[in-house]
Amino acid sequence: MTVLVGWSSSEEGAAALESAVAEATLRGGSLAVLDLTAADDRGQAARRVVGEVAGRHGGLTVRAVERPEKQDPVDALLDAAVAEQAELVVVGTRRRSPVGKFLLGSTAQRVILGAEVPVLVVKPAREG
Repeated sequence: MTVLVGWSSSEEGAAALESAVAEATLRGGSLAVLDLTAADDRGQAARRVVGEVAGRHGGLTVRAVERPEKQDPVDALLDAAVAEQAELVVVGTRRRSPVGKFLLGSTAQRVILGAEVPVLVVKPAREG
């Protein structure tokens, strides 16, 4: 079983990665990491993160998933979920105000609505 995480170099991405590692470990599966950062930043950071996760969790199979250069992050995540035969998709989201929670159109919402498998949406821990 594969857990797919949409990762970025942000607090939200770190929270998603941490939860995805826990889910993949709990389920005895593998972890696929799709880098959702801007094209300029992709590649090297994702390989570093995959290496770090693999080093800390030796029994876990971890691999990077390439995103086509100009593909929308949500479409890339949904396509990767199908290609990787993921059984769970994990994404991070920002903490929002009550008004922000009401507004539609977030990346996480688009993934939830478009995915054919369960989606785990994770917020970073509160500071303080």
